[in-house]
Amino acid sequence: MEYKGNPVSEDLRLRNYKSSDYTEYKQIYEDSFYKMRSTLGLPRECCKSSDELLKNRNNIFILERNGSIIGSVAVYGCEIDDLFAAEAYRGQGFGTRLLRYAVSYLQKQNADRIFLHVADINKAAVSLYMNNGFIITEAEEINL
Repeated sequence: MEYKGNPVSEDLRLRNYKSSDYTEYKQIYEDSFYKMRSTLGLPRECCKSSDELLKNRNNIFILERNGSIIGSVAVYGCEIDDLFAAEAYRGQGFGTRLLRYAVSYLQKQNADRIFLHVADINKAAVSLYMNNGFIITEAEEINL
């Protein structure tokens, strides 16, 4: 999917990933993608290693409340990736705000294009992205 919307501003306060986040980050990450991955027949464990995450810490943005991670989004080049919110915080607009943060961040970096990948079976994510200025530019068929 590619962003075709207007300029975005989002005042969400995020910080970069740090090594002490790993255990909590990994748990929330894998919980967030479990349903989709199990539908696709993929293993539950999917989070990058502690070393890989630390190497990419400047590209991973953490949203926390009261010292706990409630969501995150990563930006690699012009791609938005690994957007998730902890289950207790879903449906409260944090996914939208994290997405808007990432789009705004890339717009400030003068990105030539802003894109992301999403599985079509992840209907909630597809809807979120389409409601926030993304259009489907390419589709890959997944045979279950």
